[in-house]
Amino acid sequence: MSRARIFVREARSILTPTGGYLSGFSHTLQAYSGCEFSCRYCYVREMMPQRTSPERLPWSAWIAPKKNAPELLARVAERGGLDDARIFCSSVSDPYTPLERHMGLTRGCLEVMARRPPLALVVQTRSPFVARDADLLARIPRLVVSMTVATDDEAVRRALEPNAPSTALRLGALQRLQQAGVRTQAALAPLLPCDPERLARLLDPWVQRVVVDDFFRGDGAGGRRSRVALEQLRVLGHGDWAEPGYADAAVETLRRVLGAERVLVSQSGFNELDWVAAG
Repeated sequence: MSRARIFVREARSILTPTGGYLSGFSHTLQAYSGCEFSCRYCYVREMMPQRTSPERLPWSAWIAPKKNAPELLARVAERGGLDDARIFCSSVSDPYTPLERHMGLTRGCLEVMARRPPLALVVQTRSPFVARDADLLARIPRLVVSMTVATDDEAVRRALEPNAPSTALRLGALQRLQQAGVRTQAALAPLLPCDPERLARLLDPWVQRVVVDDFFRGDGAGGRRSRVALEQLRVLGHGDWAEPGYADAAVETLRRVLGAERVLVSQSGFNELDWVAAG
């Protein structure tokens, strides 16, 4: 069960118009508010004042499932509101937060989109539980599952993603998705200390492309929202990975191993939807 406080609620809407970093998308879809993974580098904890959270709880200490999310999305679909939508699921809360095992709200939304597919759909997660829905995901055209795989170093992952699943489990989920016919990408976002060549070879069989981001471009504030994670990297002895430009050499290695066309970078990479919409 969830380790966070749960605040079940009814939402008034389910699709949020987007822009800014996700300028290539028309909407975000989030069946849950809050998050349970507690990643040290999460920029959202810097953007979400504690005073605005339920009972003033800190980020990652609460999760608010939108119990009517599938019904709301079904109404949008009935009006034709999905037909031209380019949806990112999700920008703040992981769609496969642990509570999804019991509530199935993300699966309910996917069932709606299997009946009335959007123009493009990217499902962004760090949870191998996404593979539960491989059969359903394979039925949705113009869909890509994007899995966060930020490092091949488990010590680094445990330090910065303490409540998230292991890299090995995420790779296993990507394998199962690929075998089910689901297109996949890896989000190296933010790129954490790693052996870039080894990470590329681990990903190579299971993803069509990777998108690399760093603390300074990805947090929307030039690294200011990532200051806690940057300091932790220095404490861990990875100070060279806490400086602007640290990802550039890794990108070169990834492109050498995977091919330049398979390696995209930061905002332009996440918003490159031609291959998603092409089905």
